[in-house]
Amino acid sequence: MEPMELITNGQPAADLQVTIMIVDDSKSYRHLMAATLLKWGFNVCEAEDGQQALQKLAEQPINIVISDWEMPVMDGVALCQAIRNDDFGHYIYVILLTARQSMEDLLTGMEAGADDFLSKPVNQNQLRARLHAAERVLLLESTLEARNEKLSYAYHQIESDLQAAAKLQHSFLPSHNLLLSGFEFDWMFLPSAYVSGDLLNYFPLGEQHIAFFSVDVAGHGISAAMLSLAVSREFLAGRISSQLLLHQTASGEQVPAAPHRVVEALNQRFCLDNDQVTSYYTLIYGVINTCNGDAVLCQAGHPTPFIVRADGELCSVGDGGMPIGLFDTAEYQDTYFNLQAGDRLYLYSDGVTECENKHQELYGEQRLQALLTECRGLAKAEIFAKVEHALSLWRSSEHENSRQPAAVSHQLFTDDISLMAIERIVVPDNA
Repeated sequence: MEPMELITNGQPAADLQVTIMIVDDSKSYRHLMAATLLKWGFNVCEAEDGQQALQKLAEQPINIVISDWEMPVMDGVALCQAIRNDDFGHYIYVILLTARQSMEDLLTGMEAGADDFLSKPVNQNQLRARLHAAERVLLLESTLEARNEKLSYAYHQIESDLQAAAKLQHSFLPSHNLLLSGFEFDWMFLPSAYVSGDLLNYFPLGEQHIAFFSVDVAGHGISAAMLSLAVSREFLAGRISSQLLLHQTASGEQVPAAPHRVVEALNQRFCLDNDQVTSYYTLIYGVINTCNGDAVLCQAGHPTPFIVRADGELCSVGDGGMPIGLFDTAEYQDTYFNLQAGDRLYLYSDGVTECENKHQELYGEQRLQALLTECRGLAKAEIFAKVEHALSLWRSSEHENSRQPAAVSHQLFTDDISLMAIERIVVPDNA
């Protein structure tokens, strides 16, 4: 019999010999069997009872245990149970030697963890056959372990890459609770996985304007996140920031471009690069005049934003529009509005309103509007916590039981969730 070849660390280890431990309280019987196994090319060690066997198993790599059933201190059944209850870093094949023949005894041995049985006195041909079977099992176990090691390494590598991607994506998000020229901005961002197809931002545009956008790419995962980053890059550092976000008047003044012109340009460019309609995204892009609160936005398939006025009045802002990337001939419209002191404009992705409970009922726009109207006097961070809490309870269909954020443990949502709040804090003196 040739020594079997095991696989370790994902690669075959040539000429790695199997080590067999013989456990028997009879010294002469151990020596007789050891001589036979050595002649067949195995490494062999001996133990006189179960306790000594466990000690040796912990000290050296042993692949097969051939143990007598009847032994003092710890018998073969107890040894089997101890081996299966411990972790030796590899599989150990156990053969019990016994004169017992009853089905009840065999079931007892199998339940204890024995892989095979041999009757005493041992027939050499039967022993060789049993060892061949043990070799095949150990080879399969070793191969499976090696493959699992490869899969584990690949998983950890992917997880590391996703964490890096998530860190990169978060670097594109703006500062929390940012105050710009009398307007306060904040946001909530809950990816359904490591990375998100949602992204949002706000930034000064010229001397007296602030621009903002919210994007939601169809789909999830890496491809959606990469596209959302590409859109964000267009706004913040690419061609569009210098050619379309601002344009020069006849007098030489730099003024913001109409949002619908910006959206049309994005749609043209994306349709040009997107030969097959495999992905698209929804978008809201808008500009606020910090002097008087006048604002304008263009809605491209994104959920309709709304304003919660200081007195609790609620009004929607937007006329729908076609998502970007479907038709290069799509036309877009601007919507004008004004923000007074205490007014809050909310932009959100459909992951909020399309959050489903266990009955597949959507959370919906009305519930979101009612919640944000009710909480209009709270700080934005508190409002975001309440929204996350409400959606978590809705997902678990326990929304009627409690409204306290502390009662909910974090859970992942099936879609990316983003929510932006823009509030006018003061009216400038020159308004």
